[in-house]
Amino acid sequence: MKHALLILSASLGPACFAQAQNIAFEHDGLTRQYRIHIPQNLDANAPLVLALHGYSGNNNQMMNNYGWTELADERGFVVAFPNGTRDQWNQRFWDVDYDFHQGIDIDDDGFLTSLAVHLQELHGLDPMRTFVTGFSNGAEMCFQLACRESETFVAFAPICGMMLDTLYTDCHPDVLRSILSMNGSADDITLFQGDMRNNGGWGAYRSIPETMAFWESRLQLPDMQRTFLPDADPDDGSTVRLDFYSSPLHQRVLKYYLVNGGGHDWPGQSGNMDISATVEAWNFFDTITGGDGVEGCGPDTLVVGDNAVDTTSRRGNTLDLAGFCDPGQYGSDASMNTAFYDFVAPEDGTYIVSTCNQAAWDTRLSVHAGDCDPENVIVCLDDTVGCDVYTTTIEFTASAGSLYVIALGGFSITDYGPATLTISGGDGGDPTGACCTADGECSVMTADECGVFKDATYHGDGSSCDDQDVICDELDCLADINGDLIIDGSDLAVLLGAWNTKGESIVDLNNDLVVNGEDLAILLGTWGPC
Repeated sequence: MKHALLILSASLGPACFAQAQNIAFEHDGLTRQYRIHIPQNLDANAPLVLALHGYSGNNNQMMNNYGWTELADERGFVVAFPNGTRDQWNQRFWDVDYDFHQGIDIDDDGFLTSLAVHLQELHGLDPMRTFVTGFSNGAEMCFQLACRESETFVAFAPICGMMLDTLYTDCHPDVLRSILSMNGSADDITLFQGDMRNNGGWGAYRSIPETMAFWESRLQLPDMQRTFLPDADPDDGSTVRLDFYSSPLHQRVLKYYLVNGGGHDWPGQSGNMDISATVEAWNFFDTITGGDGVEGCGPDTLVVGDNAVDTTSRRGNTLDLAGFCDPGQYGSDASMNTAFYDFVAPEDGTYIVSTCNQAAWDTRLSVHAGDCDPENVIVCLDDTVGCDVYTTTIEFTASAGSLYVIALGGFSITDYGPATLTISGGDGGDPTGACCTADGECSVMTADECGVFKDATYHGDGSSCDDQDVICDELDCLADINGDLIIDGSDLAVLLGAWNTKGESIVDLNNDLVVNGEDLAILLGTWGPC
């Protein structure tokens, strides 16, 4: 995987030349292959992403079908597409020790790390921004690299993957790194409930909730914020929940996307269309290494009320809404020097976002559902009548608990600087307040919605999870294995799939280091909502 074709600097012209063929790379006595895409006019010390195909797939499919090359051009990073070797059925694979690959020993760990270092040196890429993502078998390779090669790769984004039990019980990262993981609850290949009896033939593996609990513990992430992302495509039969794990003591994070109703798919390419797994993975990679995410989509947040902001640091960051939203009759559809801010609506209703008379420069505003992709824009506007200096006021309808990204930019390249961004409204629905559920989590919802949950406490209209007197104590709901606040057949399936498993496990409800009838009795005895 690596060779001369990358010396394409200015003289070789179009970036597509760099991806026109497989490149040979010698490792461990084998001639391996990779393709690579290098955008034109790439900045020095740019990031590198390795994207790994699934079992029976290949790097050509990974390069052409998932949007990585287009995003690399937009965002300024290099993406390489390695090929796995072929197994006894002539299928390309990554050696993660599947049960039907016993006797096969391919050094894919060494191949991928050697390739990454080679590309860093050959093309002047940043070792501190070298990432790996993959689908299915490629996702499982990501988990393996997270356990074994975390000195080379700075973050990991497995899509529709699992951890075989042999890796789960022998995972010792040299460096703890952030992870993004995405799985479908209805995946019929990577089973959400796991397969500890190896009925599928891949090898025994734990449930997805148990795997996420493993990384939550290993990465030392005590805090979790749950967000239900907007259902942008109601016809795709699925929705997305994002659990964001973090710690006040360090910068590591775990982002777990549960695609409820999702199958063995790459969201945005097939199956769920509410999000793009490619964009989410790059958002994650860029942000956890000090970047701001998609086109500057950053970790800064806004709240209802006045928010002091400054877009100076975002000079040169352009948001082009052409074809998606027309901000007004003057100028282009692009917002210059654009900064992005997260806003989670505390309640249903209509919200007003305004810089009116609160900036000394010509502002433009837009609101996006879920992330700051131009395709997700809800509303945009340049100037508002009655506001001085061509400042702006817009409004949009929001759902409680949903994530919105507010983009603040300027009319021209000279428009940027400090401003006050005011958010008001949200009174279009029933009163909401802080609701403490049995698992110790706090969410803002109506009193009726809170009353649906067993043993939940509603703290009154207008209360917030940030109020000092709102304390959510976790109640005993041990048997809610998948964390959906109801003990039902899904939890039972996970428990039965781990039957007779020995060692520490979230399915071992009585902590006697074995999953057996005593744990089953606990689950059945607490059947129903938490």
